[in-house]
Amino acid sequence: MNMSKKISRLVLSYLCSCFAFMVFITTSITVQAKTVNTTEVVSYMNELRKELGLPAFTVSDSLNQSAAIRAKELKTRFAHTRPDGTAWYTVGGGVNGENLARADRDGEKEAINIIAAWYLSPGHKANLLSGSTQIGISSYEDENGIAYIACEFN
Repeated sequence: MNMSKKISRLVLSYLCSCFAFMVFITTSITVQAKTVNTTEVVSYMNELRKELGLPAFTVSDSLNQSAAIRAKELKTRFAHTRPDGTAWYTVGGGVNGENLARADRDGEKEAINIIAAWYLSPGHKANLLSGSTQIGISSYEDENGIAYIACEFN
């Protein structure tokens, strides 16, 4: 066998082994599930309000803290009643409205889908279009990839 054929076979053998190695590595890679982008949710909320001539919401640190508490509580009890049986507004001072969402699949975690669901619900829509000026929003994702979203209004 001449030298060029040996080199060609060696290169081909090397490329095949690299391809097999890449396939082996690629099949063991896990894809990260989508998470809720709360910044994007706020952006869509404010775009909607702007289109309707309403002032934009500002994000409040204290309402964000309340929303974080509520988002984690939703895993235990997905309701506007807290796990200890108290009303949702007891989560923090100045909370006068609450929107909740649960997203089991990646598509449901898209910010536009969260806003659409809230907009189609009369009670949630009322909060989106209310006279509130401040919000806090948080998302909590459990070990099963289910996202719980809480938005607190003031």
